[in-house]
Amino acid sequence: MTTHEEGKLTEYIRSKDFRYTIVAILVFLGIFLLVSFLWLKLYTHHGQELAMPDYSGYQYEEAVKDAAHKKFRMSVQDSLHILGKPGGEILKQNPAPGSLVKSGRMIYVTITKRSPDKILSGRLPELYGKNYERKKRELEEHFEIKSRIVDTKYDPGDPGQILEVRYKGKSLMDAKGRDNEVQIEKGDYLEFVISARSGGKVEIPDLRCKTYEEALFLLENLGLTAGDVIKDGNIDDLNSAFITEQDPPADGSMIDMESAIRLTISKSQPGDCP
Repeated sequence: MTTHEEGKLTEYIRSKDFRYTIVAILVFLGIFLLVSFLWLKLYTHHGQELAMPDYSGYQYEEAVKDAAHKKFRMSVQDSLHILGKPGGEILKQNPAPGSLVKSGRMIYVTITKRSPDKILSGRLPELYGKNYERKKRELEEHFEIKSRIVDTKYDPGDPGQILEVRYKGKSLMDAKGRDNEVQIEKGDYLEFVISARSGGKVEIPDLRCKTYEEALFLLENLGLTAGDVIKDGNIDDLNSAFITEQDPPADGSMIDMESAIRLTISKSQPGDCP
């Protein structure tokens, strides 16, 4: 480039026309970038402007109407029985509440069953004499049945063993056998009486006609004790004396373990003893 041409270029760069050209180019680029950004944003969020409502706790029919009003659809994906909850109540949903979704999106819900599934008691495993904690886990994992302890009774064997199984107050299994024809609702509770070495209840034993020594042995095995001893007449040998009265009496009722039973003893056995 000659010196004359360089001078003309320098003169042009310093001119107002050059500055106007540069400004025009920058303005054009700015407008182009802004339009591109707005178009990209509009394209990315097209049809994705609706927030998903929270339908937890709604009755299904009510939720379907509300969803239709808000341009959504709804379908039951699963149903579960939950004790104490009315049927048709929505437990969970997909998509999650608050998420942004397109109009017309299908909402899949899990609802409570209107009537629980049932299982025949004859299908249950043997429970009498088994460890309560192990059978509790088995019933919940394999049969969807819950368990609770309603009473304990003294038993000389290992503690925590199942002595009786009840359902809604009716005995299902005990030492006498089992009832295999009872319909049990899944999610409901079986009630258990389990063994204990202390702190439970035992049936009041019949001590009349036994010797004092025999009565003490029986009371000890049941986790009970002898209370006040009333002597009827002169007694030389306490152990060989007979029990003529007891308080409380043996009437089939239960008594707390470690309770004391008051005894009346005599040298002679009562006349009505076998």
